[in-house]
Amino acid sequence: MPRPISRKTLFLLVYLSSFLYSFHYALPLYIESSFIVQFLPTEHMVGIIFSVAAVFTAITTFLFPRFLRRVGNYRATLTTMGLEVSVLTGLAICSGAFMASPLLVVPLFILHQVLTNVVFLNLDSFVESFSEDSNTGGIRGVFMTVINVAIAVAPFVAGLMLTDHDFWRVYLAAAAFMSLAFFVIAKNFRNYSDPVYTVPTFKETFRTVAGSHDLHSIIFMHFLLAFFYAWMVIYTPLYLNKHMGISMNDILSIITPVMLIPFIVFEIGLGKIADAKLGEKEILTTGFLLMAVATAGLSWITTSSVIVWAAALFLTRTGASMVEVMTESYFYKKIGPGDIHLVTFMRTMRTSAYIVGPLLGSLVLSFVDYRFLFLVLGIIMLTAIPYALTIKDTR
Repeated sequence: MPRPISRKTLFLLVYLSSFLYSFHYALPLYIESSFIVQFLPTEHMVGIIFSVAAVFTAITTFLFPRFLRRVGNYRATLTTMGLEVSVLTGLAICSGAFMASPLLVVPLFILHQVLTNVVFLNLDSFVESFSEDSNTGGIRGVFMTVINVAIAVAPFVAGLMLTDHDFWRVYLAAAAFMSLAFFVIAKNFRNYSDPVYTVPTFKETFRTVAGSHDLHSIIFMHFLLAFFYAWMVIYTPLYLNKHMGISMNDILSIITPVMLIPFIVFEIGLGKIADAKLGEKEILTTGFLLMAVATAGLSWITTSSVIVWAAALFLTRTGASMVEVMTESYFYKKIGPGDIHLVTFMRTMRTSAYIVGPLLGSLVLSFVDYRFLFLVLGIIMLTAIPYALTIKDTR
């Protein structure tokens, strides 16, 4: 009879799976708008496609607790990972094919967006089931750092692979990394014991969230962070490439890795500081202020210098890294392993940001010059400040 796997080893295996998942996620992340625009009649349709994908993701996320309660997280994870490998392989084939049909590529692209989010929920559930409130900030800091190391490195690798818009290489590599994550989970988590998942109605969940100032405040801040990511991931590569004349190779291999360094360097330390000293309120407030000012400032950068853009985007992500680890730490200190309905409610707000963000972005572009998207986004980030200042700190 095999020896049971220790809790420490399970954490390491979840972190390994999360790294492989994130590498798979980030390889195509900054080329996806450039990839899908080839199959659309206009550039403005890109935001619509991402919003449609987010609608389906929101529906799937809402149904996620019922799926977990029925089949358990182990089988749910293998199912979603297996489907994602198949979809990515399909995208690679379509990308390499001559005159692939949009009727095939667009649905596959949307399904890929949905499955990517569901796999994250699976891994998130594993981490929460092994965590304790006393060290949640540190655990979440490590979890997010592992994810962000992959997200920082993968675009650089994608840039090396992408010689002439041959996107099929990137999607095929993403399928390979997802396959490795599948095998790690399949081999080591078959004896995983699920917590008892609470699955109240949406109305009851909404009442719980609305009745707690701290919960709905941190979820709103999580929404704003996701909104920030949605605009930046979709519109920044297009702006730098199409409007500033910076090559995709420079965007992927220089600007993006530099931009993402804060997520690697700061999050573990900030999580531990929140656990032991400050709590989350002060770091959240500072993070949102930095995000707002640095993002709005992008509207006045007129140079196409790779160094200037890398430095400016580094500042925006310094603020975002502070917000990211604090929202994760604070939220998970407020809930337990069985509160999957609250987790999925928060993640649904994240997908809602990916619905609202691209649609609002498309609307804003109808009235202002492309560069002023960043000014509008900076102003929107300021709406988080009253919420950050009024939550009850955990220290």
